[in-house]
Amino acid sequence: MILLPDQKYQIGQCIVNCHDMTVSKGALSVTLPAKVFEFLKLLILHAGETVTKEVAIDQVWLGNIEVGKRGTGNAIWQLRKTITELGEEPERYFKTITKIGYQLLLPPEAIIDKPRPSSLFSSETVKQSQSFIKPVVTLFGIALIAVIGYFFASIGTVTNMAEPLKAKRITNFEGVEEQAAISPDGRFMAFQWRREQKKAQIYIKDLTDANAPLRQVSMSEDKETSPAWSPDGQALAYFRFSSTGRCELHVRELITNQDRLIDTGCISSGYLHSLDWSPDGNLLAYAKAIDDSVAVFTYNFASSDISQFSFPTAGEEDLLMSWSASSEELAVVRSAAMDAAIIILSQLNDDVVSVIEGESMVIALEWEQASNMLYFNVLRDGAFMIEQYDFATQSIADFHQDNTISSLAINEKSNNLYYSRHLSQEHITVRSLTDGQVKHQLASSSRDMFGQFVLSSREVLFLSNRSGTWELWVNQETGSKQLTHLQGIVGVPAASPIDEQYVLPIKPKGAKHYDLYLGFVGGDEPTKISGIEGDVRNPSFSNDGSKIYYSSNVDGHWSLYAYHFDSQQSDFVVGHAAKYGIEDNVGGLYYSRDNQAGIYYHPHDGGEERLITAELSTSDWGSFFYQNDALYFLKRSDISDQIIEIAADNQQQLLFTLPAVSIRGQRALAKGDDNTIVVSMLGINDADIYSVSLTARP
Repeated sequence: MILLPDQKYQIGQCIVNCHDMTVSKGALSVTLPAKVFEFLKLLILHAGETVTKEVAIDQVWLGNIEVGKRGTGNAIWQLRKTITELGEEPERYFKTITKIGYQLLLPPEAIIDKPRPSSLFSSETVKQSQSFIKPVVTLFGIALIAVIGYFFASIGTVTNMAEPLKAKRITNFEGVEEQAAISPDGRFMAFQWRREQKKAQIYIKDLTDANAPLRQVSMSEDKETSPAWSPDGQALAYFRFSSTGRCELHVRELITNQDRLIDTGCISSGYLHSLDWSPDGNLLAYAKAIDDSVAVFTYNFASSDISQFSFPTAGEEDLLMSWSASSEELAVVRSAAMDAAIIILSQLNDDVVSVIEGESMVIALEWEQASNMLYFNVLRDGAFMIEQYDFATQSIADFHQDNTISSLAINEKSNNLYYSRHLSQEHITVRSLTDGQVKHQLASSSRDMFGQFVLSSREVLFLSNRSGTWELWVNQETGSKQLTHLQGIVGVPAASPIDEQYVLPIKPKGAKHYDLYLGFVGGDEPTKISGIEGDVRNPSFSNDGSKIYYSSNVDGHWSLYAYHFDSQQSDFVVGHAAKYGIEDNVGGLYYSRDNQAGIYYHPHDGGEERLITAELSTSDWGSFFYQNDALYFLKRSDISDQIIEIAADNQQQLLFTLPAVSIRGQRALAKGDDNTIVVSMLGINDADIYSVSLTARP
């Protein structure tokens, strides 16, 4: 085969164009760096064969061994990332032969005079913006991804989605770039950057000089997040998390590097930007955990007073906030599970004004001060959408659509909006409980998560947006079957240990809270269970299948209850803001608490409760299960995700590890049969910062 300069090739669903070094699918097109494209051409010439690293170094990097060693790894990563950005599975296209080389698995077919698909992004949008290319990394995400997960369920239908705007890539570093914050003069961008096996740190990028080096603001070895500029641009407020998980609010003077501690007990979930500095410079607003809720507090620079500013009820969380231009009002996202509203709080009175209601989840919020608009990010029918709220007309309009958008920032000087775009492939694996080897994998171009094993039929229940909205599915030998159909916003299911029954929380459209529904894998849609009060969350079955444990807010406090199938009645089990519980073999309950790390044990006989381990993070509140007379849970470090077994004698054993933050958050682990574990994976987890013009859309 000879590759001509203007030739095109069909490989799978993608088109490779030798003329402009692009890989495209439909309207999407990505331009590759020259060396990466040369490497792709080499794979095309030897499709189905192993291209050794030595051959690639010789032919693409002209024998430069040191540069070529790095280049081959970077090139295959760039190709995998490109295929993922085009909505395809990179495993179908490329295979790595350990320590030897790489293969192109699909045969290329030459295209004769076939028009090239139009590009959604210009080559400038997708070209490499830094002096190096990212290697593969598996990094903390959307603790998105702690929040990007089943919190993104949505049942509404949008018939007038905005066409994506032309987006410009601002960062392209190794790892995850998140939580952009723009300086008041519009020149600098502070952001959180996390690299492989390193904690998140804060850096500053000069937006006016592409060649200017980054400035590292972080001075500690701890995780530092959520930068917020002072109105004079001379200081940054930020959160610092110690190795024990303690959150501290700091302010750093950028000229003198003087740093001071403001408060402790702050809280941040995933990449939610839970900190904002008022335009008049007087107040810092930030999120802080109180009992079984999260409220907004303010720090007054003049008086050094710390005051509670918002007053959510039990189970509600105020984690996102943005000040108005006058500094008199604060927009706050108030959420409870998968329900979210945007409210306006005033410094002048105690009024709480709701401007947005009925969202499944809002994951980013910015108040554009010049035109008095709110921008917020939601998931609509499987697509991430930035919405624009106009206070003057009290109307909402679609602004921009992209893949997996998270935090937002506005540059008032250049009139641009910045956001982080994540690249992840959430999927479910069934793994050996002893060594972590994959026994079965659910793979699709959609997001599949929170798998639950049906022991009697050996099938897997899971949540997915395959149908365009979040629904419950089951994976069977003949394929995957949808079990719910627009019944409402669905939560994570629980599978019976004795038959094909399952339960899951559903909030029907227009309802004020979730109810618990019962279904059969082979039956019709699930039906509501009577006799259960409150706003139901996080169900699990008892070991004999005779009852369901669930969390509910009945009397203003979250507690765990048990519903008995025979009597159709519920009993109180444990309080303490209990969030999720599972039964052991003697009727006791292991459970997690809202806003608290660790797993607790509630004895069946009413004995004294005790802390079993403090190593389960708050964002992994449901990632534990009981099986084979032992407790299993997810422990994270900067280097790896670890599956830990706690035996009956309380001795801990490390079973296996996976790359750091390759397992998603919340309820990512579930028991399989005696020898397997069901794990929800993040797959590729990478994020860059992009910008779009606020004036691009009328």
